[in-house]
Amino acid sequence: MKPPKTRVDPPRFVTPLTPVNLPVRRCPVPREQASHRFLVVLPGALGDIMMGSVILPALRDRYPDAHITWLTHYTAQEAIEANPYVDEILIWDGMYWKRKVRTLAWFPWFKAMLVFRGELRGRNFDTFISLQADEWPSLALGSGANVKIGVFDTFRRFFGDRKTSGYTRFYDHSFAFPDLPEHRIDQYLLSLDALGIPKPADKRITLGYTQEDRAAADRFKAANGLDPGEPFVILVPMTSWYTKCWSGDRFVALGNTLARRGYRVVLSGSPKEAEAVRTLAARFEIPPVVVAGELCFRASAALIDDASLVVSGDTGPMHAAVALETPYVALFGATSPAWYGPLAGRGMVLQHPVPCGPCDRKQCANTGDKFLLCMNLLTVEEVTNAALRVLECA
Repeated sequence: MKPPKTRVDPPRFVTPLTPVNLPVRRCPVPREQASHRFLVVLPGALGDIMMGSVILPALRDRYPDAHITWLTHYTAQEAIEANPYVDEILIWDGMYWKRKVRTLAWFPWFKAMLVFRGELRGRNFDTFISLQADEWPSLALGSGANVKIGVFDTFRRFFGDRKTSGYTRFYDHSFAFPDLPEHRIDQYLLSLDALGIPKPADKRITLGYTQEDRAAADRFKAANGLDPGEPFVILVPMTSWYTKCWSGDRFVALGNTLARRGYRVVLSGSPKEAEAVRTLAARFEIPPVVVAGELCFRASAALIDDASLVVSGDTGPMHAAVALETPYVALFGATSPAWYGPLAGRGMVLQHPVPCGPCDRKQCANTGDKFLLCMNLLTVEEVTNAALRVLECA
């Protein structure tokens, strides 16, 4: 089941899918009869969406008959569209609006925004929660909600607080640097403070997949000779930032060792990374199974649910392994596990302190021997020992 190529353009509302791996807890009454109507906005990456899901169980526990709508970008919708707490999903194409601005199509942009605001107001949201409040703050005003809550991006610490301080006026309750806690999940949970909801002690993220996703993962396993119950390890060699990538040569060495220990090796990645992953697979002693580009993210999650171990950098599959309680080894370099790392699950996090990091940047400013020093300090022996230790304890 390959991921569909979808472009949304104007925003549209869709009904969430029903997960098979999680109990569904959705609004028991029609939206118009719900006690509260929440609009949660987080148009980020897959990992951001999964970390943001920590607020949903607390919202549902406090308001069992509330209607919860989640706005996200179409490229990350799979991280939320089978969430058991969400009643409706608003799929947003941020590039649609940026294209209008870039081509100076101000009138079409303004007209489309007015239509969109009208749709939001027509749904009578009581509470607007933006977990990425410095993106599209005008939606806070356009929502028509009585209570508007904004959690601002900690990246402002690198660029000053001018942007953050300017946008807080759009919200009734705003949480901005330097008052934010360190971890992204703890930052998202601040939105509950404004509603008087206690923060949950359990900070596990929520990720669902459907019966169709389960079937697609099983078909993929059968087609590639992965027998039911056969132990296999998923390696994720790519990330969206090269500063978060461990060396391909080292992934090959790790995979060869695990294969010699009797584990089937599966190489994962996004559709854009599929060609690079297949090139890397050709260098293994024992050919691995390549899932990159073959399954959608939800079906890949079902595959991760069956895995004995996931070894990954700071990227979506790492968060999926944490959510599904699959053992993991997480490799951190440019980003910090204190900001984005697992707060639950069964696994190990590896990172070496370096003078220049964690820098949280897509580009490495170093050259020569210090280029990508943070990732290069993670040796094959160290990661292999961690993987074997986690496998033994699982």
